[in-house]
Amino acid sequence: METAIYARVSTEEQAQEGFSIRAQQQKLKEYANVKDWSVYDIYIDEGISGKNIVQRPAITRMIADIKAGQVENVLVFKIDRLTRSTADLVYLIDLFKEYDCAFNSLTESIDTSTASGRMFIKIIGIFAEFERENIAERTRVGFERKAREGYTNAAKCVSYGYDKAKGQKVQTINEGEAENVRAIFDMYVNQGMSQSGIAKSLNLRGISTKNKSFWTPSAVHSVLRNCNYIGNVRYAMREPSRNFETEGRHEAIVSEALYNEAQILIDKNSIYTPTKRPNEKNYFVGFVYCAKCGRRLKSHSYSKKHKKSDSKSFSNVTFVCRKQKMKLCDAKSITTHKIERALIEYFSHIEDFAVLDVVELEQKRQQVRIDTEAQIDRLNEKIKKLDGKEREIMGFYVSGEIEFENYRAMKKQLDGDRDFIRSEIEKLQATLNEREEPSISKADIVTNFRENWESLTDLEKRQFLTKFIKKIVLVNEPIEGTNKGRTVITNVEFCGE
Repeated sequence: METAIYARVSTEEQAQEGFSIRAQQQKLKEYANVKDWSVYDIYIDEGISGKNIVQRPAITRMIADIKAGQVENVLVFKIDRLTRSTADLVYLIDLFKEYDCAFNSLTESIDTSTASGRMFIKIIGIFAEFERENIAERTRVGFERKAREGYTNAAKCVSYGYDKAKGQKVQTINEGEAENVRAIFDMYVNQGMSQSGIAKSLNLRGISTKNKSFWTPSAVHSVLRNCNYIGNVRYAMREPSRNFETEGRHEAIVSEALYNEAQILIDKNSIYTPTKRPNEKNYFVGFVYCAKCGRRLKSHSYSKKHKKSDSKSFSNVTFVCRKQKMKLCDAKSITTHKIERALIEYFSHIEDFAVLDVVELEQKRQQVRIDTEAQIDRLNEKIKKLDGKEREIMGFYVSGEIEFENYRAMKKQLDGDRDFIRSEIEKLQATLNEREEPSISKADIVTNFRENWESLTDLEKRQFLTKFIKKIVLVNEPIEGTNKGRTVITNVEFCGE
C-alpha cells in the first residue's frame, strides 16, 4: 500500500517539547516497515504552525498526490502533526474517504484497518457532520445578526427604489425609482387601482423593474409588501420560524400609515377580490352575507335609467345568495341602495356598546396564557425526547449497528422534527409576548359612519369598509301583499372581533 509519511513541527514545539523531524521520520518509517507498507514519499513541513493547512507546501503536495491516486495511505506520528484545527481535520478525513485513502496515527494507535480505527473514523464523521452544520449555522447567525443591526443582507438584489454599492453597508435611496414606489402605493391605496392595473400603467409609461424587465401584478405585490419602504429590514421571509422584521438604518420612502393601509387592503382582497372596481357602486362586495344560510352574497350589475331629470344611466349592483341558484336558500336578491339604506338605519339605532367585564376579560386572557404555557412545556418535552433519540442512534452508529448513511438520514429526520417543534414554540411564545395595540373603538367607528358616510365617494366607502368592517349579515324580508322586500341587517362584525 503506497503510504505517505507526513511530519511537521513548529520552531516553538521543537524547542519546548523536543519534537524533532528526524525522530518522527525514523519512527514512522519503522512502523511502515513492520506493516509492510511501501513508502511513496515523505512530506515534511518544518518550522510551520499546525493551526491551519494553508501555506504548508508539504501537505499541499501530499493532497495533490492523494487526488492523483498516487497515495493510498497517510501515516502521521500524531494527529496534531497533521493539523490542530478541527475544521481542517474534518476536511482531510473527508478527502481521504473520497479518494479511498487510509489514515493512520502512530501515537494514538489509529489504524483504519482495525475495528478501533474504523470507530475513530466514524466518530470523526460525526464531527464532520457537526462541523458542516456548525459552519452553516454560523453563517446564518452572521446574516441574522447583520439584519438585527438594521443592515440589509441584499447585495445584488436590493429593493426597487434603493441602491447599494459594493462594500456599502447601508442602502441609499434611488430617487427616480423611489418616485415610482410612492406612485405605486398611491395608486393602490388612494386611487383604488388593482395590482394588475398598476402594472399596466407602469408598463405603458415605459417604466421598467430593477432588472430592466416589465412589471407584473406579482412584482407590484412585492413592492406593496416590502417593509424596506418604511425603513425596516426583513429576514428569512420564506422561513416562518426564523422570520422577523426590525428597524433598519436606511431612509424610508413611504410613510408607515400609507404602508399599513396597503397591507389592510391586500389582506382584504386576498380573501375576496371584487370583479368590479369600487367606482361602479360595488363597494359592498365581499362584505355582505346571507342571514339565512350564512354564505357570502354574490354580486352582478345591471344598467337602468336614472329617475331624475338628467336621465343619466348608471350601473347598480344586485347581491344574491350563492345557494339561491341551487334552490338551497330562498333569500331574495338585494340591491346596493337597499343595503346602504339598511346600514344607515342599523347604525342610527345603535346607542351604546356593551363593554366586556374587565375581570372576565382578564380571566380569559389568563386562561389562554396558562393553556399556551402548558402547550409550550409539552413541546419542550418532545424536544428532550428527540435529543435522547439522537444520542441513542449515535450510540448505534459508533458501535457499528447502523451505517453512517442510515445514521445521517435518521439524524436529518430528527433535526427536521426539532426545527418544526421549535418554530411552533416560537409562535406560541410570540402570542405570550405580544402587546395589545390600541385600536379604534366601535363607538368611534359608528360616530365616524354617521357623520361622514353619505358624503363619501364610492372609493372612500370601500376604504372605510375595508378598514373597519369585517362582515355585514343581512336579509331581504318580503313585504306582505307586495313583490317588494325590506332589507334588514341582523349583525355587523367589526375588524378585530
